[in-house]
Amino acid sequence: MTQKLIIILSVIFISFNVTAQGGINKRNNARNNKNPFSTAGNRGDAIYSHSRGHYKPFGWHFSPGVTYMAGYTNEDENKSYDLKPLGTPGYYLEIGLEHFFKKRRRVFHYFDYSLGIKHFGGQEKLVLADDTETKSNFNFGAAFARIDIHNIWQLSKWNFIDQSIGLNLDFTVYGSKAKDYTPIAPQDYQQSFLTQLHYSIGWGIKPRDGFFIIPTLKTPILTAWNWRDLNPSHRWFSSKYQPIIFSVKIAWLFVKSDCPAVYDNGGKKSSEAYQNM
Repeated sequence: MTQKLIIILSVIFISFNVTAQGGINKRNNARNNKNPFSTAGNRGDAIYSHSRGHYKPFGWHFSPGVTYMAGYTNEDENKSYDLKPLGTPGYYLEIGLEHFFKKRRRVFHYFDYSLGIKHFGGQEKLVLADDTETKSNFNFGAAFARIDIHNIWQLSKWNFIDQSIGLNLDFTVYGSKAKDYTPIAPQDYQQSFLTQLHYSIGWGIKPRDGFFIIPTLKTPILTAWNWRDLNPSHRWFSSKYQPIIFSVKIAWLFVKSDCPAVYDNGGKKSSEAYQNM
C-alpha cells in the first residue's frame, strides 16, 4: 500500500510539471503574460511579479487544519482473529515565512518554512473468532519544523495549483497509549523523534495582489529516521497509520517600502490605498 501511494504521488507530481513545462516550451511567447511570475502585462494577472508588483518577495503565512491517520495492517492475514486499525481526527497549526524567487524559474517558484504543532490519534480493534471485541488506542502531539519548495501551475488570474516537496522534523511533546488486550501479534511503536519527506498539493486562490488562500492536502512519502523500509506510516500496536493532513494556508506578502508615490486625478496622494488594493 505504501509503495503504491508513493508511486501515485510521484506520478501526479511529475505529470503536473510535464504538462506545465510542455505548455511553456510550445507557447513560450504567447504564454509570457500568463506565467505565474511574468514581468509583462498587467501585474494583477501574475501570481507574483517582483519588478511590477508592490510587494516584497516574502511574507507571513499560517495554516490551521485537521489530521487523520489512515490505518492498515497485514498482521492478521491467515489468522483466527481480525485487526481493525482506525484513525481519529486531530488538529494542526503552523506559522512561518515564505520567500518567492525574484527571477522566474521553470520548475520551482518559491519556498516556505514554519514551526507548528500537530495532534494524531487512532485505535486498533481486536476481533476474536467468537466475535469478542477489545481495542487499544493512542493519541499524541508533536512539535515540528518543516521546509518546502513549491511549484505553481497557474490556471487563471485568480487560481493556481500549488505543489511542494518538503522535509519535516517532528518531536513528540505529549501523548499516551492504552492497551486493553494482551498482544497476540508482533507490536511496534513510533519513536519520539521523526524525520520525513512529504508531498503536498493545494488549490490556490488569489483574492487580491499579495494575498493567497490555499486549501492543501499533505502526507509523508518517506521516513528518513527512524528508517523502516521506505515506509512513511506511523507504527502503533500491530498496525500502521498513514498521516493525512488537510490545512488552509493563509499567506500575505509584505508591502514594499520604496514604492513610488501614486496620485489620483485631483493630485491627492493615494499610494498606500493603491498598494493595498
